[in-house]
Amino acid sequence: MKLFAKEVKKIIVNNYEFLCVIDQRPEREFISFKIYPSNTKTSCFSIMFSWKVNWETNLCRPMVCAKLIQHAINSGWDYKIKNALAKIQDGDILITNLGLDELE
Repeated sequence: MKLFAKEVKKIIVNNYEFLCVIDQRPEREFISFKIYPSNTKTSCFSIMFSWKVNWETNLCRPMVCAKLIQHAINSGWDYKIKNALAKIQDGDILITNLGLDELE
């Protein structure tokens, strides 16, 4: 049985370290996936997922985190700029678009 909690993952993408904070606490209405550059932690890219995503993919897996980070960068998020904030309110579509449900 999966324990739902808040997890922090360190992931390297493009030779740069990021922190992914995945908040899956049951009292929350959505799953929150936040990406921070590990050296400053002032910039943030936030993605909100519905709970049904949990049946399709594991957001805590390193390959899933890496793909979401790469998507954030490709979407124009400049993590090197202080206080650069971006948010995707409905991240469920990314599961299919990025093939996250197919990652082993």
